[in-house]
Amino acid sequence: MKPTVVMLPGAGGRRALLAEVAARLPGRTVTVCGYPGLDGVAAAPELSTLDDLMQRLLAGLPERFDLVAKSMGSVLALRLVLAAPQRVRRLVLLATTGGLDVAAEGAAEWREAFVRAYPEAPRWFVDDRSDVEAELGRVQQPTLLLFGEADELAPVAVGRRLLAGLPRARLEVLAAATHDLEGEQPDLVAALIEAHLEGA
Repeated sequence: MKPTVVMLPGAGGRRALLAEVAARLPGRTVTVCGYPGLDGVAAAPELSTLDDLMQRLLAGLPERFDLVAKSMGSVLALRLVLAAPQRVRRLVLLATTGGLDVAAEGAAEWREAFVRAYPEAPRWFVDDRSDVEAELGRVQQPTLLLFGEADELAPVAVGRRLLAGLPRARLEVLAAATHDLEGEQPDLVAALIEAHLEGA
């Protein structure tokens, strides 16, 4: 049986676009995670940090799974892999916007606009300034990095920096794609993810 695919949305918790990709992974069980207090999921005020959210998610996930994460969800994914490496078989990071100094690679700042758009949202991602770059060498899972050529929030330079730090990574750049690459090119994104999960 193929491992469950777990998908982590970005800071806004929007699951719809990842669900479009999930629907294009036939024969796989896919869980698109919701974050408390976002995208219609009931709030959980007791979860005050990103680590709290990670532990809540881990408690409900299978013992072994493949992990796909978008934007700031990639920070959560990297921290999860570092905390529980035995749980994750393969990793996919889409348009990563944190976890290292993305501003140094030309990434546009998103936090102020996010707070204006979601003033009542939990602040896990807004407040998080994790820098796991020094620990990337411990991530032994085969990793696919997907970045959009025209993404201002997650420039391709961020993908190259992750590629340099992750021992078993491969970078794919989608021509003309922006930060919503999974919505703009869902067939291609799904095909690349499927090939990676199959070991190609």
